[in-house]
Amino acid sequence: MEYRRVPAVPGGDSFLGEKGPTEGSLILAVLPYVIMIILLPIGSFFFTKSYVFEDILNYGDTTANVYAAICAVVVLHVLLAMFIYKAFKESPVRGLKQD
Repeated sequence: MEYRRVPAVPGGDSFLGEKGPTEGSLILAVLPYVIMIILLPIGSFFFTKSYVFEDILNYGDTTANVYAAICAVVVLHVLLAMFIYKAFKESPVRGLKQD
């Protein structure tokens, strides 16, 4: 399978030029975060609900659901922050033009 370069914005000035990322490299960079953002909050919800809040802390079903949902939202926000940090860290900074 041959990957082609992702084109620059039409009419725009691409700071990557012809050395832009390929479709495959973009997919490989984003795919782990997509999988984690889908699976980890759901897994953390059921894990914390069943084992932490119901078994260890002996909370009722409704209370365990609320606290487990809060944990899942926190996990989701941490993953989104990691993704945003990685996106900003890896993008090259455009320098000032020297005339």
